[in-house]
Amino acid sequence: MIKQLSLLVFSLGLFNLAIAGQHDPRAPGVTRSGKTIFHNYCSVCHGDKGDGQSRARNGLNPPPRNYTTPESAIELTRERMIKSVTQGRPGTAMIPWVTELSGEEIAGVVDYIRSTFMHLGNQAAATTRAKPSAALLASTGGVLYMQACALCHGELGTRQTTGNMNPPPRDFGSPAVIAELNRKRMIASITNGRPNTAMRAYGERFSPAEIEAMVDFIDAAYMHPAATAAKK
Repeated sequence: MIKQLSLLVFSLGLFNLAIAGQHDPRAPGVTRSGKTIFHNYCSVCHGDKGDGQSRARNGLNPPPRNYTTPESAIELTRERMIKSVTQGRPGTAMIPWVTELSGEEIAGVVDYIRSTFMHLGNQAAATTRAKPSAALLASTGGVLYMQACALCHGELGTRQTTGNMNPPPRDFGSPAVIAELNRKRMIASITNGRPNTAMRAYGERFSPAEIEAMVDFIDAAYMHPAATAAKK
């Protein structure tokens, strides 16, 4: 059944391509925009708005990914999305597009999805995030964060590594994460850990005051840096 659905999706993608007048998708020197690629190849399943509300959705199991949810913004790293578009997703109707799209085009459509539907911006924006101030880094929370948290969440709060972590570590600068997390929840997560994730409990290693200091550092350095700078 999955094979039949995959063939259907591929056929619909080629049909869209023909309509668009693109007869040679891998023509040398031709790089199409992420928006064009999404329309020609991806919208048939994921919908024009990236919300999975397409005509094909009722025939797909599991259903197409809805990129507009906070869960997608949290779970999907850029690297994972590039791999999925390149190699496909086993057990789903998501086929590999490596023979139809160049590496540059795959990266382009992923960045288009992330900025347009997930509101995450591109990878360059994340990697150029400002480093916390010397004063924040020297604070109790800053010192403890670098000791206990930076290995997974990164020195810039952007996820240092994802590896085989599922779900991946939080990107504290992501708008979706900022909207979801509050101080109380973050304190509870550091104290007790998060079930079914790589987030371990630190309640026996750090005092309540130290955990609160780490949360305050994360908020000031990564989640609301502009507000922190304005107070100076």
